Amino acid sequence: PHPPWATRACSSATLSLMSREIPSSAEAEALRSRGVHHESSDLEGAEIAIKDLPALPEPHRCEQLSESMLGITVVSLLIALFVGLTQGVAVGAPPYGAEWLALVCIYLEAAVAIGALCGLLCGDPGVVRRSPETCYPVPPEVLARLQRGESLIGLSNITDQQLGRTYCVRCLVWRPDGGSMGSRFPGSSMCHHCATCQRCVTDFDHHCGVFGRCIAGSGWRGNMKYFKCIISMAGCAMLTCIAPLIVRIIREPTTPHSSSRTVG
Repeated sequence: PHPPWATRACSSATLSLMSREIPSSAEAEALRSRGVHHESSDLEGAEIAIKDLPALPEPHRCEQLSESMLGITVVSLLIALFVGLTQGVAVGAPPYGAEWLALVCIYLEAAVAIGALCGLLCGDPGVVRRSPETCYPVPPEVLARLQRGESLIGLSNITDQQLGRTYCVRCLVWRPDGGSMGSRFPGSSMCHHCATCQRCVTDFDHHCGVFGRCIAGSGWRGNMKYFKCIISMAGCAMLTCIAPLIVRIIREPTTPHSSSRTVG
């Protein structure tokens, strides 16, 4: 037998636990809208887990592959052209002259272009990845369809004007719209869902049909730096290829040859 005070304490604890009811989904949504979180109904586990979300849409890989091969071919041909022309001008030139300096520069520019090409093809342009910060809270209309097992086709993106973000119904993530979303996307200017890559990308500029990648980023973020580097190396290589030609023309001016007539 338990003492009376222990029985009263157990009864009081039981009543206290029973009085702490778990709110319904509608009540939880209302609490979230007011900034109140229930301890047993947090954003990350209340409705649906990230691993239980539908799979991300598949990119158009054949299109990406063909575009990437085009970019690799273009860069390779330009490197072969500029290096070959510079090499041809340097052959027979005095050692340690301007022609040989241009030859060293053209090989360095080719190496930088190859490195930038690898970074562009293999680097992350700034894809918005699924995480507790980007996935929650799931909008009620999206959550209702997912719970019923219905498709999200035909559902438009959902905009949160207060926080300056949009929920992509294809990637199922919140993406920034012209502002910042916490520390994950500081100062993001634009976010777009690429129809070819089938991903939301921050600081989106365009999808390049030559390299088969989204070109995006600002500063050191994204792959915009690699794209600009490739374009810059093409211009530098053109100047490097033309410079030794001009030097050789100035150094060895052509002299007119007089034709001699033979009198028979």
